Amino acid sequence: MTEQIEVRVNAGVNGFAEDKDSAKDLRKSVIMPSLVANKIVVLNFCGVTSSTQSFVHALIAEPLQKMGESVLDRLEFRSCAPQVKNLVELVVDYSLGGFSTGSPMQVGTGPKKKPSERTVAARRQRKRK
Repeated sequence: MTEQIEVRVNAGVNGFAEDKDSAKDLRKSVIMPSLVANKIVVLNFCGVTSSTQSFVHALIAEPLQKMGESVLDRLEFRSCAPQVKNLVELVVDYSLGGFSTGSPMQVGTGPKKKPSERTVAARRQRKRK
């Protein structure tokens, strides 16, 4: 079984995540090393009601650009408010080199009590088609 790391994204003031320097630090110190070690990284946005695009970009663009679409098998987004979900999808699309008509990944909108095997399996199943 692959090891899983859960990263709780800090909401900042009033649930607004905007500190791109803290997102960059989190990416460099936890997200990238975990992904390089083939761990599953769960980004938990519980408590984050909105964000800037630059925050989300600083958090996830580098692994997407360096590792490609396959890294989405090891990145999970949990408890995303609708505005955050839209930003994550936007950053994923342009970081992978364009905008697609269908989302290449699943972004969760509610809290999950256990790791989502269905999300990973669904992505793998789509790739086989």
